[in-house]
Order: sequence, then structure tokens, then C-alpha cells
Amino acid sequence: MEPNTGFVYKMLANPRSDGPDTRFFLQTYTQTENGTLSPGDALYIGTAEKCRELLDRLTAGELTQEQVKDSYIHGKEPTVRYYRINEEAARRAKDMNSFSEYKPGSATAGYRAMVDEAVEIAEKQKARVDPMYHDKIDYLVDLYARKLAENLNQANAIDARVPSILIAGGSDFPTQKKHKQNAAHDKNRGEYMHIQGLLDEIRSTGMGGISADDRQAVEKLETKLEGLKADQEHMKVVNAYYRKHKTLEGCPVLTPEGIAELQASMSRDWRKDPVPYPSFHLSNNNANIRRIEQRIHELKKRPEFAGWEFPGGRAEINQNENRLQLFFDEKPGDEQRQALKHGGFRWSPSQGAWQRQLNRNAIYAADRIDFLRPEGGGSISALQPYHQKQRETPDLGGDR
Repeated sequence: MEPNTGFVYKMLANPRSDGPDTRFFLQTYTQTENGTLSPGDALYIGTAEKCRELLDRLTAGELTQEQVKDSYIHGKEPTVRYYRINEEAARRAKDMNSFSEYKPGSATAGYRAMVDEAVEIAEKQKARVDPMYHDKIDYLVDLYARKLAENLNQANAIDARVPSILIAGGSDFPTQKKHKQNAAHDKNRGEYMHIQGLLDEIRSTGMGGISADDRQAVEKLETKLEGLKADQEHMKVVNAYYRKHKTLEGCPVLTPEGIAELQASMSRDWRKDPVPYPSFHLSNNNANIRRIEQRIHELKKRPEFAGWEFPGGRAEINQNENRLQLFFDEKPGDEQRQALKHGGFRWSPSQGAWQRQLNRNAIYAADRIDFLRPEGGGSISALQPYHQKQRETPDLGGDR
């Protein structure tokens, strides 16, 4: 059953299956007044593994019906994970502080609206920055969603400790307990403000200076890829150890602190047979691995520099030698040779060209030499693929 909504979900065999990818489907049911179940929408059709994963996340309150439907219709993995809101604690808090009745599911709905707002901020930020920052933005959104749920649940628990004086009346009112409750409220509110600060962190992610044309982008992504692959292997090893031994004690890849953290996480898991790392952790991490591998592939094959023709010669990009080479129809005059040397170019008899190491500084140096300007006019930098990329990407500030 999805928490707080009255819906029941079941995974059923698909009688109209035409292959292994359509063997099962997820069905919603609602409870009638006499306690029977009335069938509702079919949410998803797929493999047993995928249906079971979505069923677990639905019943844990991490996904909504709309997200599962969207996953099936559009083929996109749900990107938003909601955490459980304790509706019973929310109801008790309402009863302790108000004469009006609590509306079931309202605390969960309010929480999810706040998470949805964070997601909207994140999507806007992703559109502004290099894709290499998207993982960090997703992490911050998930951190915000988790911390916010913990904070709201704690706030409701605090509210339920002592009733409002309007509810309890002034006679024998527990003043000391109320003081302690107020102190707990203040601490919880401070934590809430800190959590809201994560939204500003999302807004600032990727604004520090690395853009899509950063020459070290591939190296940075490869480092991140190695970390993600190591995380994947770590999660597999831990899960395998737990399935074999039914405990995390003695797991060789975990520290005592790591064991305690995972045990606490499993104790909060609503699944029937929780594991240290649920399947969606591995599938999400694996999706990130594939995405970064594709990003690295795209960056590696993307040309960054382009040659051009200038009056009396041409400039060529020699990738094998990693050189910007200048070929002249006639030997440059004394003043031209002096300007070339001043710009860092040197004559190479073996190449028959004036050349210097291929980098953006070489392009900028050539731009400062008038007789190397393109025949059609304009700057040399404007002809470069990396410059075109900069024009397509909003200015992010910082060092370029």
C-alpha cells in the first residue's frame, strides 16, 4: 500500500505478454467501504525485476503513481526520490495544536511539493551548466529531499510532545515540558534553515568556472567514472556478503562506522527483506556510469581547433605533433619573422613550417599578429570549434 493514500499495489502476471519484457504489470487497487479491493489503473508493464523494483519504491513512498506511469509511457527513469513522511506523527501534531481535523496525506503532499520545487530549481540549473555537474545537482536534490523529510518528521514529533495551551487549558499545564519543547523547536528550525540553504547550493553548482570546453574535462570525468565504478563494485560486494551471511558484521570492505550506517538505513527500510544497497541504488549508479562514458566519448571525438587561410599562406592543425603550424607561400620578411618569434612561433626545418605548441594560447597569439588574420576577415578565435561552443553555452563566470 502506498503510504497515506489508501492505494494498494500488486505485481501480476501479464496474460497478454508477447515476450520477457512484458511478462508482468503493476496494478493499483483502492479499498472500498466494505473492505474489498477495487482495481484501478495499470501503471507499468515490464520485466519481473523492474516491476518489483518499482513496486518496492511505490510502497515505500519514494515514487508516485504519476512517476511510474511517466516511466512507462516515455521510457525515462524516475529522477525524483521522495522519502517517507510519518503521517501518524503529523496527525498527532495536528490534534495537539488545533481544533480542526487533520486531512490524511496533507503532510506528505506538502513535503512533495517542496521537493518538486527543488527539482524545478535543479532542472533550470542543469540547463545553464556543463553536464558534468548534473550528478552533483542530482545528489543535492536527493540530499535535500532526505534531510527535509527527516526534519519535518522531527518537527511533527516535537509538536506532538506537549499540547497547545488552547487545547489543554491552563489548569496543570506542563510548563517545564513546554519550555523543553520550545527549545527543541528552535533547534529543529535552525536545521530547517540549513536544509533550505541546499537550494542556494543547487543554484550555484557549476558556476565556479569549468565550462564545457575545459581541456581537462575528460580527465575529470574519467576520474569521476573510476569512482562510480568503484562504488558499483563496493555495493555488489556488500550485498553479496549480506545475502550469504545474513549480517554485515565482519564484512571486509566495511568499516565499523559503515556497518552502523547501513544497519541504520536498513532498519528504516519498509521493504520485506531489505538489503544494504537496494536495487535502484545500483541501477541509478550504473546509469550514471553509462552517461559519463558517453560524455567522455563525445568529448574525445570533438575537434577543438581548426585551421584557416590567411593572405600569403595557411594555418594547419597537426594533431599528431600537437602543433599549430603556419605555412607561407613565400619566405616571411624580417618584420614578419620578428613578429612570429615574439608570438612564440619557431621555424621547424623538418616540418617546413613556423609552429608552436597547439593550445588556446597559440590561437590567441596568432590573433595578435595582423598578417595571420583570416582572408575573409574576423578573428582567428571566432573560427575555432571551442569558441562556437562557448557562444552556444551561457557565460558561467569564473576562469575559462
